[in-house]
Amino acid sequence: MIAQLVALVAAWLLAASSAFGQGNFYSFTDLGALTSSADRATALNRFGIAAGTRSVAVRDGAPFSRAFIFTNAIHEFGPAGTPTFGSDLNDFGDTVGWSGPPQPGGRQVERAMLWQGGNPIELGTFGGANSRAFGINERAEITGAAQTTNGAFHAFLWRQGKLHDLGTLGGRNSYGHAVNSASDVVGVAETAQQIRRAFLHTGGKMRDLGTLGGSLSQANGLNEAGDVVGFAQNAAGQSRAFLHTGGKMRDLGSLGGLAAFANAVNNRQQVVGTAQLAGGEPRAFLWREGKMWDLNGLLAPNSGWFLLEANDINESGQILCLARSRNGQMRMVRLTPGGR
Repeated sequence: MIAQLVALVAAWLLAASSAFGQGNFYSFTDLGALTSSADRATALNRFGIAAGTRSVAVRDGAPFSRAFIFTNAIHEFGPAGTPTFGSDLNDFGDTVGWSGPPQPGGRQVERAMLWQGGNPIELGTFGGANSRAFGINERAEITGAAQTTNGAFHAFLWRQGKLHDLGTLGGRNSYGHAVNSASDVVGVAETAQQIRRAFLHTGGKMRDLGTLGGSLSQANGLNEAGDVVGFAQNAAGQSRAFLHTGGKMRDLGSLGGLAAFANAVNNRQQVVGTAQLAGGEPRAFLWREGKMWDLNGLLAPNSGWFLLEANDINESGQILCLARSRNGQMRMVRLTPGGR
């Protein structure tokens, strides 16, 4: 009897694994059109609320960018007539990004912003003109990059109303991309040789996370356990998606092409990003339990959608993607596992 039960469980697991590879495991919600190639939905909280940037009415012949969140409709941030850009949000709906307010003499500046409870909060700089915010945690601690008096950009951690300079890896510039609840920050920083490397800032120190054998790397996301994802060059100079965990950097593989880039990781160590097919076409991927999956293979057959990149994943496994519809229109979509 036990042997039969074991055999049944094994058969079920094999069928589930095979079915996972064949598709029909995600439904999707269309969050709206993206009219510019620079438009992105970049962040997803645990309630499935998305944040990002989209272009609206044309101003002076150019697309006009607006930070937004999507609940059951699009809600924009910033005063009318001001370009705004959204990059991340937390479970409370606090949203970060930057704004380009009009300046005397037509100067172009950008200032890191927090939109909290409908109130805009400018985060400041390190004496220079510009700053941008890229990541926020549940305690409303924020990371990004702010300009110094000599024009360099330094990664920052903003908390309790104060901007803290995280330094560099010996070079001129650094940029903070994500922060977890332990106030660990990841991003990219220049070394003394002006080489860009992925970093983890923890315990008051910035650490170079290395590469996969090449020169360059960049960290884009991390989870509460301190697992870090991004991309790094291998010995052949190819950019590969990585997961840095337990002190080691792991190549997450490919979808048949040369390049892959990881954008986010959740607390279940599921990673999403974009990878090239053998012909060079970009496709959104999900990496879990040691295998990279093309998310297009996990939709219903003949769905008419092409998932080009996956930008975030939440704890329930919902994934935020950039997609192309059958008629060629760019859309932002939210995938939900199990067809729910």
